[in-house]
This record gives sequence, C-alpha cells and structure tokens, in this order.
Amino acid sequence: MSSPARPVRGSERALALLLVCALAAFALLAVSYDGRLGGFDERTAAWVAGELPAPLEWVARPFSWLGGWIGLTALGVAAAALLLRERAWLDLGFFAAAYLGSQLAVALLKGGFGRARPDAGSAVELPESAAFPSGHATAGAASLGALAVLLAERLPERRQRILVWACTLVLGLAVGLSRIALNVHFVTDVLAGWSLGLAWLAACLLARERLRARRGVTRAAPLPSARGRDDADPRPAPGGDRGPARLGP
Repeated sequence: MSSPARPVRGSERALALLLVCALAAFALLAVSYDGRLGGFDERTAAWVAGELPAPLEWVARPFSWLGGWIGLTALGVAAAALLLRERAWLDLGFFAAAYLGSQLAVALLKGGFGRARPDAGSAVELPESAAFPSGHATAGAASLGALAVLLAERLPERRQRILVWACTLVLGLAVGLSRIALNVHFVTDVLAGWSLGLAWLAACLLARERLRARRGVTRAAPLPSARGRDDADPRPAPGGDRGPARLGP
C-alpha cells in the first residue's frame, strides 16, 4: 500500500507561482527584444552613451564588480566556509546549485541567442560574450537571493530578516542597473536576467523544500542574538551556586 501524498504547503505554491511567472516574463522578453522592444533598447543605449552623467558611471562600477565573478566568488567562498562549519550540507548544496546552476544557464542561453551588445559606446571594454540574458542580473537575483535566504533563516528577529531582504533587493537592482549604466547590456538583457535568476532561485528553493520534507530536516538554528543569551533562560543565583538567601543562621 502506497504512503499518502505529502500535502503541498503554501510556501511551495508561492514558489511554484514565482517560477511560472518568472519563466513567462523571460520567454516574453526573449521573443520581443528583436521586435518592438529592440527600438527601445537602442534608444536607451544611445541616451546612456550621450547623456548619462559621468559620475554615475563610476558609481555603477562597484556594483558591476559585485555581480561579476570576482565579487560572487568572494561571497561564495565565505558562504561555503560558514555552511561547512555548520555542516549544513543541504543548504550548501542549495547555494551551490543556485550559484553555479544560474551561471551555467546563462552561458548556455547566451550561446543560443547570440545577441550583440550595445554599440553606442561603453564606459568599459565590452565583454566577448553575447548580451542576452545579463549574467550579472541573473546572479543578482539567484546568487544574492540564495545568500539572503540562508542568512534570513538564521536571524531570530523579524526586523533583521526584513533588513536583509531590503538590502538584497537594493543590491540586486543596483547590479543589474550598473550594466545598463556602463552600456554593456540593453534594458531587456537585464530584465531577462532578473527573470531568469528569480526562476532559478524558485526552482532551487522548491527542490530544497522537497528534500527537507523527505529527510525530515528542520530549519537551521538561528544565530545567537546580540545579547548573547535569551531573556527566557534561567539566570544563575548571585554568589555562585547558592540558592536564595535565607533569614537567620
């Protein structure tokens, strides 16, 4: 007799919906950038080349480095070291899949689409790879998103988790926009990268949820709070191991 099917949780439904919507957005951009959206891309690239203030190009450079292989490798090594220390093997596999899988998907898709990069003029040397989709934008959604998931799960307070997600959102947007400001990607390249990264992140999260349920793995233990202890923990009595003071001899 087969075991009863595991009920689908609300979080899994939300992840599945995100996966479907992100893939649909990517597909729409993939079939549109050579049509009506192509003209918008060209006009935007020409405006960036001729009108974007030079200081904004320098502001964009650090965010572009963060989303490149140097920044992602540094973040990835640090995250992997912490997860190895915790022996959080499932989380380590999840992060590796989000990081490496998204970059592999980008490499394959770039070769398939073969879109040329903007030729209106760039503040940096144009990479030799194709333009669509943006690998930096994909990493900003998939790799930084995976790091945010792992960190937020280990924070005890809700406001800390909100802060992590807010910072990740800002960084992910900044990484993608930096590629437009440097004129190495069209707008649709970046939008497609964000869509692809979110889709891949949702797929990795769904796979992790299924593996957790199959193995009976609980969520990661929260990191110690800034106070170093929980207020609910019993406090030792003053004066070592003695109990409450008694009256009299």
